[in-house]
Amino acid sequence: MTDPCIFFPFSHISQDQLDALQAFFSSFIFFPAAADLKHHERLLKPAGQGVAIPVLSSGDDLSSVNYTFEQYMAWAKVHKGNEHNLRSLLKDNPYFTSDSDLFAIKSQIRGITKKSEPDQQEQNVLHQDLLFLQMAKQCDQENESIDLQLGNIDKTRDRMFSTLMGEEDPVDDVLPCGKRGRTADPGAMMTRERIKAWSRCMIHSNIYRTIGQNPLFVTTSGAVIDYLETICSDVINALDINLIKVHENECENKTGWQQQVFEQLEGAAKGDAGRQNDLLEVNDECSVSGQIKLSLFSGNKIHDLFNLKYEPIAVCLIGLK
Repeated sequence: MTDPCIFFPFSHISQDQLDALQAFFSSFIFFPAAADLKHHERLLKPAGQGVAIPVLSSGDDLSSVNYTFEQYMAWAKVHKGNEHNLRSLLKDNPYFTSDSDLFAIKSQIRGITKKSEPDQQEQNVLHQDLLFLQMAKQCDQENESIDLQLGNIDKTRDRMFSTLMGEEDPVDDVLPCGKRGRTADPGAMMTRERIKAWSRCMIHSNIYRTIGQNPLFVTTSGAVIDYLETICSDVINALDINLIKVHENECENKTGWQQQVFEQLEGAAKGDAGRQNDLLEVNDECSVSGQIKLSLFSGNKIHDLFNLKYEPIAVCLIGLK
């Protein structure tokens, strides 16, 4: 494996996901499905520090995708489950009128493409993959925003009841990492489609020529791991620690600890059974609790899903408690 690890299959990184990534790893690669990070404000600082390494798409690839995304959003606002509304949109929208019949529009939304030349087919697939990731990113952003607002409501309610009960220090203003909201696992929605679209975009970026052919993939989604386990022909649980102490961001011991942990993950991925449930302990007071699991997946289906032929494929699940 090669440092840095690769975060997948999300193009939006929530604050909780970012906290987990920065707790366990000194750097990570991610795919924002964008040409820059101007709409990923929380990643600007870690990107500037070399912690978050974006794989950016070209403006040419994204220009038509962004336009299509805007039209789909307009369609969604107008359509509202009514086919008549979709037909009315065709009259006013130059993108939609380029395809004359209703079936063509529905086919694009569902990801169905007509036969075309190989180069055009590849471009169509990239267009659909980027479009899907844009939609998934928008969905994840909105869900995180909703969850944060609900969390604030819960905190206000708890503070009110605690005050009524006479407690002097009812609620902390800052929640610990990993406990900010009630966010559902975004990887549970369209899991296969997320991984497939993300994988093809990463192949298109030629990132594996830069970092090597056997990277460590990292996710914060238990649903992603569950799905991979169902499609692989063989899985080895190389490491599984449900409760581990990790350093906080400003701890001076964090960098050395992360390097040793990464080396231990390499050893576990190579089959070093002696390290299966043992990682370097954090003994200072500036620590939070997390979980980590390393799985090695093999089989044709998972190789096709990742568009990679080496085996096994090492995937690490991380999270903060």
